[in-house]
Amino acid sequence: MMKYGSYIIEKKEYVYLKRLLNISGYDHTLAHKLALEKLKQKLEDALIVDETEMPLDIIRINSILKIRSLSTTSTMPLQIVIPMDEQLNKQKLSVLSPLPIALIGYSEGDTLPLVFANNNEEKYIIEEVNQDINANQLDIPI
Repeated sequence: MMKYGSYIIEKKEYVYLKRLLNISGYDHTLAHKLALEKLKQKLEDALIVDETEMPLDIIRINSILKIRSLSTTSTMPLQIVIPMDEQLNKQKLSVLSPLPIALIGYSEGDTLPLVFANNNEEKYIIEEVNQDINANQLDIPI
């Protein structure tokens, strides 16, 4: 279920993600290839908005968020970052990883099915979304 009815992606991030998709290599695992395909589809379906129109509760690059499993109630904090800022030990995941790809464009309060390593699909709720205004901002001319 989606609060806004569709994925919402900020214009500069849209351009950045399209470029990343164009240059991301071909040596990925099948799961990663499927995730990149999902991102490509998501970008095609998304509502693209200017920074000034971007709701603060939308998951985007640099978002710090917490998701919770509806079946086990376990929570997972993470931050979505540009690929070169990925630090798995600090829960900073690249925007090109399967989990961030699944989450991007959703908003706080949305529920969605996620599949992890055990291949079981579970429903998760996005409990919290905060924007990290101190993170590396995308500097992309449009």
